[in-house]
Amino acid sequence: MKKIISIVLLLSVALFAAPREGDKQVAFNLPKLYNANATLSSEALHGKVVLLNLWASWCSGCQEEMPLFVQLQQKYAKKNFEIVLSSIDSLPQSAKDFLAQVDKQKNLTALYDAQKVLPKSYRCPGMPSSFLIDKNGKIAAVYIGSLDADGIQKLQSKIHTLLGE
Repeated sequence: MKKIISIVLLLSVALFAAPREGDKQVAFNLPKLYNANATLSSEALHGKVVLLNLWASWCSGCQEEMPLFVQLQQKYAKKNFEIVLSSIDSLPQSAKDFLAQVDKQKNLTALYDAQKVLPKSYRCPGMPSSFLIDKNGKIAAVYIGSLDADGIQKLQSKIHTLLGE
């Protein structure tokens, strides 16, 4: 009986554990924030290094890190790197209004996740949550909470490694 309970507990932990470094990214196909008729899938990002950021306009940590993400994307604009934002705002206009202030030139790829598919799939314990994904679709790093300038520096080091620089 103890063996059965142990096996059930291990399976439960495995089924409900959040994805972590080395795991395959969660597959998705979500509408773009600025064009709800267009979508972006995880498959379309294959071959790129991606920073997937789950955020909301009401999240103070998200607000703090977003300008840093804009600068990071500008720095790597000519590289095989893309920052993909997935907003879980109740209304897409809230996300658009916030991004209009910090990303006027729309450097960041923005998606709208009305059903909160990604936070549920990634079992995010908090917002923001970011996942650095390698060219093969594997999670290279997980960041729970906002990234400050020091965190961005460390992230850049990982990006360089993943890009083969």
